[in-house]
Amino acid sequence: MLAGPILLLSTVGSALALSSRYPIDAEGKLVIRQQDFTDTDLFNSCPGGPGSDKLERADKCTLVNIVNNPNVRKFEVLGDPQLNCGGGTDPVTVTLGGSTTVTTSQTLDASLGIDVEGLKIGGGASTTDSTATTVSKQVTYSIPPGRQAVYVAGTNQQSQTGNVQVNYGDRQDGHFIWFTNAKVTLLTPIPDDVEFDVHESDCGTDPRDLSSYNGSS
Repeated sequence: MLAGPILLLSTVGSALALSSRYPIDAEGKLVIRQQDFTDTDLFNSCPGGPGSDKLERADKCTLVNIVNNPNVRKFEVLGDPQLNCGGGTDPVTVTLGGSTTVTTSQTLDASLGIDVEGLKIGGGASTTDSTATTVSKQVTYSIPPGRQAVYVAGTNQQSQTGNVQVNYGDRQDGHFIWFTNAKVTLLTPIPDDVEFDVHESDCGTDPRDLSSYNGSS
C-alpha cells in the first residue's frame, strides 16, 4: 500500500487540470485527501481489471502527464528453434523463422503486487498508432555441429510513462475522476521498424533465451 495520498481532480476544475501534473480545485488549490482505497484499487477498477470491493468499475483509464522515453527495441522468437545436437560433425541446413504478433505492453513502475498487463489503458501513442503489428520472415541457415539456432525479430517500440487517470460514471468518494500516484510505462510497437537476426547458441542451453538482446532483467 502506498503511504502517500492519492491526488484527485475536482469536477469543477477538471478542464484546468488535465494537462497538469497535479490536479487543482475551482479555486486553484491543490486537492490532496486521504481515503480508504489505494492505487491498487484504482488499477483493479480499470477496464480489464479484476475489480475492487472499494470502488465501482471505471468507465475508462487513460495515461496522462506523459513523458516520452527513448524508444526500446524488443526481440522475440520467430518460429521454433532448430538443432544440430545429435553428435554429428557436419553442419545442418534448415529453415528458420515464422511469424508473431507484437502488441502494446504495459508495466507498473511500482511494487504493488498487481499485474497491469491485462488492463485497458488508453492515451499516448497507443491511441494514435496501431497497438499490434504482425512480424513474419523465414531464412535458410546452416547450423554448425553442437549448436542450435532460432530466428529473432526486434521491433522498435515507443516508450511512454505517465500516471493513470481513472474516470467513473458515478462519484467515488465525492469525485468522478481520480489519478494514480504510481506510474505506468506503455510500449507501443512502431510498424515496419523491425530488425532480424539468427540467434545461435550451444546445445544444452535454452535456445529461446534472448537476454543477450533484451537484457537479463
